[in-house]
Amino acid sequence: NLSAGQQDLLRDLVLTFEEPLRVFDSLKIRLYTDSTYNSVSGYQFKKDSTGKNITLVNQWKENTQYHLIMDKDFADDSTDRKLLKTDTLSFRTKKLTDYGSLKLKFKNLDLALHPVVLIMTGEQILQSHPMSSLELSQKLFVPGEYELRILYDRNKNGKWDPGEFFGKHLQPEIVRPVERKISVKPNFQNEFDITL
Repeated sequence: NLSAGQQDLLRDLVLTFEEPLRVFDSLKIRLYTDSTYNSVSGYQFKKDSTGKNITLVNQWKENTQYHLIMDKDFADDSTDRKLLKTDTLSFRTKKLTDYGSLKLKFKNLDLALHPVVLIMTGEQILQSHPMSSLELSQKLFVPGEYELRILYDRNKNGKWDPGEFFGKHLQPEIVRPVERKISVKPNFQNEFDITL
């Protein structure tokens, strides 16, 4: 999931395979930094239930060169395919200046209704934030254009519930779109006043 050879500071690195992995040995894949190949500690690998994705979870340092060294027999898939020789995946992390900071100040937001701010890209929820105050701040935010929606989370479970017609006769939870779109610029303090 590298973009132009760069790793997003806010995401994990995901290795995707065409076929499910039959064997994966996390001791045969190692992470190093810089041109001197300093060993990194504290990272971990997670294999998903399909066996096709391996996620490398790490606290990334900004603007740093990383090297992921994979021994030839670190993994093989269900068709017995594996690396022919030890391989290295080199990449650099993004800089802090590639991100903007985001601050949203809400007016007329009723906190008694347990609002959750949904930050959207199209119909996909990028982030959701249960609100306990009228401000939302995030230091590192990926630049781009976003829509906002407010979910009034009646049962405080952090997600939209469709209601229940039979039995309890509960209406679906209310989600209100916010008319104002936000545009987050890199290396900039992005502040928005949102009136509902």
